[in-house]
Amino acid sequence: MDDHTRDPAVGPPSSGTPTGWNPEAGEWDHATLRRAVDHGIRLFNAGAFHEAHDCFEAEWYNYGAGTTESAFAHGLVQVAAGAYKHVDFEDDAGMRSLFETALQYLEGVPADYYGVAVGDVRTTLTDALADPSVVDGWRIELDGEYPDAGPADFAYAEGVD
Repeated sequence: MDDHTRDPAVGPPSSGTPTGWNPEAGEWDHATLRRAVDHGIRLFNAGAFHEAHDCFEAEWYNYGAGTTESAFAHGLVQVAAGAYKHVDFEDDAGMRSLFETALQYLEGVPADYYGVAVGDVRTTLTDALADPSVVDGWRIELDGEYPDAGPADFAYAEGVD
């Protein structure tokens, strides 16, 4: 693990043992990635797509090209941006372009990466290419739940560079 992605304050998954969690060590391989994902998914589920995008984007820059971490975070950036295009701008062509790119980045990422139901995300992205309305009300699963955002999630998003 890279020291710059450590953070002992980031707790374990609320359920299961997703890829990225090291149960023997009792820590995430990249705790800052998990923190960004936790806040970003909560914000996404609340419809705060721009804020979710910022969470994922800030963490994406921590990883080099060609890493699973980079592909995962970059894919989530594209997911949030595409949802933003569809919901806030009714730009389904823009959404499709971003979702096609997201699918490329998320290809090969484990289905439970850092607690995110990546397999379900890929399915929804594919379905949205044919029917953009599936994005309406879409919520992403994290640790077997569909968490909502609270004040701490918005505060985190405001603090990312």
